[in-house]
Amino acid sequence: MKFKKFLPIILFIIVFVVIIIFLWPRGYVKQVILRSKIFTVETVDTQALLEKGLSGRSLLAPDEGMLFVFQKPDKYGFWMKDMNFPIDIIWISPDFRIVSIEKSVSPSTYPTIFSSKEASLYVLEISAGEADKIGAKIGDMVTFVKKH
Repeated sequence: MKFKKFLPIILFIIVFVVIIIFLWPRGYVKQVILRSKIFTVETVDTQALLEKGLSGRSLLAPDEGMLFVFQKPDKYGFWMKDMNFPIDIIWISPDFRIVSIEKSVSPSTYPTIFSSKEASLYVLEISAGEADKIGAKIGDMVTFVKKH
């Protein structure tokens, strides 16, 4: 009889644990390798973080970046609102191939929107000039390294 009293609580706990297990992040990308250069990245995938991006930050080291992870492939646009430094923007397809690059995009370009002509699932922002330094080009393959 006492078991029936606690059954709803037990069921709630079981459902809660199952939901947490399925929604818990399974290894966010920690590094992106592009033409043998390793970029340590901050991965953003929530609407709030996707909208904020690198806005308001003072700098980005040459070996750092921000990786935008979207829910579905599309032609995503980026602008330089509230940016304090120029960046290279690299659009990456679902099969990890570079489909577009905008180099040395300056904060003064705001409100211009930059986008790829081809659908992408990921966008990598790195310090301005890094794409040229490593010779990145459309068609290059990109490797993601996830944390354990």
